[in-house]
Amino acid sequence: MNVSEQSPTEWKPLPRMRTHELVVAEIENRLNNGSLKAGDHLPPERQLAEALGVSRGAVREALRILEAIGVVEAGTGSGPSSGSVIVKDSTAGMGMVLRIHLQLASFTPDDLVETRLMLERLACRKAAGIASSDEVANLRVLIAQMRGTHTTASYNDLDAAFHVGIAQISGNGLAATLMAALREALRQAMVTAFERLEDPASTMEALTNEHEAIVDAIVAGKGDAAAELMAQHIVGFYRAVGFSNLKWAD
Repeated sequence: MNVSEQSPTEWKPLPRMRTHELVVAEIENRLNNGSLKAGDHLPPERQLAEALGVSRGAVREALRILEAIGVVEAGTGSGPSSGSVIVKDSTAGMGMVLRIHLQLASFTPDDLVETRLMLERLACRKAAGIASSDEVANLRVLIAQMRGTHTTASYNDLDAAFHVGIAQISGNGLAATLMAALREALRQAMVTAFERLEDPASTMEALTNEHEAIVDAIVAGKGDAAAELMAQHIVGFYRAVGFSNLKWAD
C-alpha cells in the first residue's frame, strides 16, 4: 500500500509544543548526544535565540525551567564567561523533581515499600564489601544520636540519614539519590503514623537496635545477612505504623 492509499486513522497529529518547550527539548537532545555536557556554557540569551530562530522570551522561559529543576545555573555578566552553565552535579535538582512526582503520582504504599526494599537490600550487600572505618563510624554516630530523647520528627530525620548513608557507602550515587527522595516524599506520612503509636519511645529503641545489628553485619562483611536484617526492619516498621501490609519473604 502506498502512502496515498493509507487510512487517515493510521496518521496521528504531532504533539503541539510551545516555543520554550522546543528550546528545552533542543538542549535535552544536545545533552543526550553529548554535544553539551556538565560544565558547558550556553550562549547568552540573545545569541541562543538567534541561533534557534526563537524569541528571547522563549529562551528565557526555557532557562528558567531548566534552572528550577537543577539542570542549569544562571549566568551573569558579559563576555565568554556569561550565559547559563550546565550544572556539574544535578543530584539536588533530581531529588527535588523525584520528591514532587512521588507526592503526585498514584503509587500505592506497597509500591514505595517494595522499591525501598530493592534499593536498601542492594545497598547493604554492596556496603558490606567496601565500607570504610570512617563510614562505619559515621553510621555509629547516628545510632548513638538515635539513643537520645527525640520527637518523632527528629528521630525520623536521623533514621533517614542512616538509611541514605548506607546507600551512599554502597557507591551507587543513583540509589542514594532515589533513597533520599523516597524518604523525603514519605516523611510527613511516616511522622504522622509514628505519632499514632501507643509507645513511640519503645519503637524508637527497637528500631535503633535493629540499625545497630545491620551495621554489625556490614562490618563483618556479611552482605546477605545485612540485607535480610534490613528487609525485616523496613517491613516490620511499616506494618507496625499501619502504612503497609506487605509481608517480607526472601
